[in-house]
Order: sequence, then C-alpha cells, then structure tokens
Amino acid sequence: MSVRHTMHAAVNRTLRPVGFQLVRGHSADPAISAFLPAKRVVKQANQAGQSVGDFLDSYSAEPGSTQETVDALLELSGLTTAERVCEIGPGSGRYSTRILSALRPSSYEVYETAPDWIAYLRQELPSLVFQPTDGKSLRSTPSASVDLVHTHKLLGYIPFVTALGYLDEMARVVRSGGTVAFDMITDDCLDDSTTKVWLTEPDRMTIYSVAPRAWLAGFMAQRDLALVGSRFVPLSGGRTELLVFRRN
Repeated sequence: MSVRHTMHAAVNRTLRPVGFQLVRGHSADPAISAFLPAKRVVKQANQAGQSVGDFLDSYSAEPGSTQETVDALLELSGLTTAERVCEIGPGSGRYSTRILSALRPSSYEVYETAPDWIAYLRQELPSLVFQPTDGKSLRSTPSASVDLVHTHKLLGYIPFVTALGYLDEMARVVRSGGTVAFDMITDDCLDDSTTKVWLTEPDRMTIYSVAPRAWLAGFMAQRDLALVGSRFVPLSGGRTELLVFRRN
C-alpha cells in the first residue's frame, strides 16, 4: 500500500463521521460509494455508438427508461412549462436534457458534486446554472423560488439522513403550486422477484437504501406537499418509485 493511499485512507477515517470525504475519480475505501466516472462512460458510449444517456439506460436500467421517467413526471405533474427548475445530481444530464426540451425554463440550476461530470455538463449543456454544492443542501436557492425541483437515481444510493435533508430542502425551495419529484426505493418496490435478486447478490445490493412509502408521503405532507401520483422506474437489480408532489 502506498504512502499516499495510507494517508488518504487515514484522512477519510477522520472525516467520515462529519460527512466529508476525499475522492479522486475512484477510491479503494469500501465506505465510499463510487459513481461512474465521466471519461469512462463517454468512451464506452462512443464505442457502443450510443448517446451517453442511452448508454446509461442500457447499463443501469433498460433502454428508454429515462424518457419514460420524464414523460411520467410531466404527465403526473401536469407541467407544460416552467420558469425556474432545480435538479440535484444531474450527472450526465440525461434527465436535464429532456426537461429543458419539454419545459423551456428561463433558468435551470443544478447541484452536482462530481467534478468530471460538471466539466462534461458545462460543455454539453452550457445553459445550466451550476450552484455551489456541499452535498447535502440547496443553500444557494431561495425559498419558494422554483417551479420544479427534481432528482433521479440519487436518493436511493446516499445515506438516508442525507436524503432526508435533501427532501426537506426540496420542500423549502419549491413555490406555491410547484412540483417536487424524486425516486426512491420504497417498500412497494420490494416484490418477491426483487427480494430474490437481492438475496442472491447481497454484496451488490448494499449500495441501496429503502424508505417506507407511507412515511415519505407523510413527511412531505407535513411540508404542505401532496402526493399526486407515482410510477415504478427500472433499476439495476429491481426497481425504484418515482414520486411526484405538488405544493398546496
């Protein structure tokens, strides 16, 4: 083990209890979840003759799942236009691209933590507004200011307390009549076929966290957000649930 790796691991052991970490593209630290690096994904997508979004659909879910998710979000919310949109963790921008095309917002702000994907997004979607990111809040977005705040394939991967903080922040920033949309692995997602897969591959499935659907609805209701509908969305190893709320 190199001196640099030893020092890196020691620093992360110190930082982990307060919610911070050092990451350089990938980490050997098992407590740090690795996200797909932009350079590798773009290269593999090019080799496959696919767009990055289509490649990720095939890689982690099923072909067309991103478009189906966006279509469901728009249908359930009733949105046809939006002045201001906020997205948490856009990554490759596969959802951002479709929301931009459908709603034509004058402002589309994003909170992204991965430097390599930020560089990619700046090149591919130059109209995005990149907000300073601390990995747990939407601190640069004023309260009651956005028509739509959404996130996809994120909350089911991060620690639940961090996801909880994001939900609270999403409720804070959405305006009256606005929409909050996100997907999580709820108890309704865990049918018998899914649990069999999880039990067959327990080591791989430890990256996911599960949230009770009824509790989520109640948590958002306490913040004046009513559940208007949901759809199941494909996920590697099972499915997740897209939940769409509207500010009363």
